[in-house]
Amino acid sequence: MKEMSEQRQIFRLGEAEEMISEMDLTDVADVIAETEEDTQLIVSGWWVYLPQLQLQLHEGILCNWDEEEGMFMPDVAVTVVYEADADRTGYIYFESDGMVTTLYNWLNGRMSASQIEELECELIVPNED
Repeated sequence: MKEMSEQRQIFRLGEAEEMISEMDLTDVADVIAETEEDTQLIVSGWWVYLPQLQLQLHEGILCNWDEEEGMFMPDVAVTVVYEADADRTGYIYFESDGMVTTLYNWLNGRMSASQIEELECELIVPNED
């Protein structure tokens, strides 16, 4: 029986996307978060956890059904917001922007962009042992 462990790295949210872009996370499987008739939302199997807000942020891809190809095709990159420990089908918000901007828009003025950039976060990458 395989056990799941996690690698964790702590940093500021304002640094997250640049640091993540320099990492090789291709071995971490993506998850289908939602499928509707014409769209499918796929999210990363890794995430950024924000302990102060009890939220998780995932990178994702919104796909649209392509009649000619007969399959879902990638359309736009998105950031997906979840409550901490939510299953991957229970997202609370997504938009086609980076992590800081998406969180800023979702919080709707409750925190400034500079406050959001300074939030401590953890990059969590599940490993199969």
